[in-house]
Amino acid sequence: MKDWNNLTADQNLLMNKHYTPGRAGHSINTIVLHHNAGRLSIQECWNVWQTRQASAHYQVDVNGRIGQLVWDRDTAWHAGNWEANCTSIGIEHANNQVGNPWTISDATLENGAHLVAALCRYYKLGRPQWGKNVFGHKNFAATGCPGEIAGTQNTRYMARAQYWYDEMTGKVPAPKPKAPTAPAPKPAPSVNIDALADAVIRGEYGNGEERKRRLGANYAAVQARVNEKLAGKTTAKPSVNIDALADAVIRGEYGNGDERRRRLGANYAAVQKRVNQKLGY
Repeated sequence: MKDWNNLTADQNLLMNKHYTPGRAGHSINTIVLHHNAGRLSIQECWNVWQTRQASAHYQVDVNGRIGQLVWDRDTAWHAGNWEANCTSIGIEHANNQVGNPWTISDATLENGAHLVAALCRYYKLGRPQWGKNVFGHKNFAATGCPGEIAGTQNTRYMARAQYWYDEMTGKVPAPKPKAPTAPAPKPAPSVNIDALADAVIRGEYGNGEERKRRLGANYAAVQARVNEKLAGKTTAKPSVNIDALADAVIRGEYGNGDERRRRLGANYAAVQKRVNQKLGY
């Protein structure tokens, strides 16, 4: 996007048919998300809609590049519902693979979410919320569209949209104060070692010296049980540059889902954790 604040797309490739000038007196109050069910470019969307009676206002390419195909002031034919068409802006997203699951790349997700935030700010729709001012195509028509944007990637997509909205409006929530560190629990003969081991695995007891201090006399027994529960699970080698791998994942170089797991191997958990940290989850 050339200018998020003023909604200036990277490319304007405006439709010459299959849309309706104006909005029949309606105001914009909704954003409707779509996926291509394919890996289309801005030009390829325009080409498809020359012979198909459909259109959308924006297309987000697999590399995150954004094109405008119908002006916001006009009505695109995208929701399968005339009232929804008149009151909404439609955003298409290129898939990064063809077939189920219909996922989108990290770059498409990031810039699509940023566009949603920019539209919500510009048209005073409020903070992006799924089911309130942001919907999937499937909410208006019998379709599987927008694929995983309304499925496994929905939580992340909306979190990024809200992040960018907060950034653009200057309403970034203040960080929550850290809870005081709990004192080290006193050893008790009735302690549930299994429950403590599960809590350690969930990260509730920290690492290293902090874990030893907080578990106190129970440390050895709990750590032994943790090791038993995690037996057979591999971890990333300490010599691997997790930061560099996380940056490569964000650039889309390691794909998604099972492909990313396969290519990262033993490093997957550590790298995915760092990706989530970098993206603010």
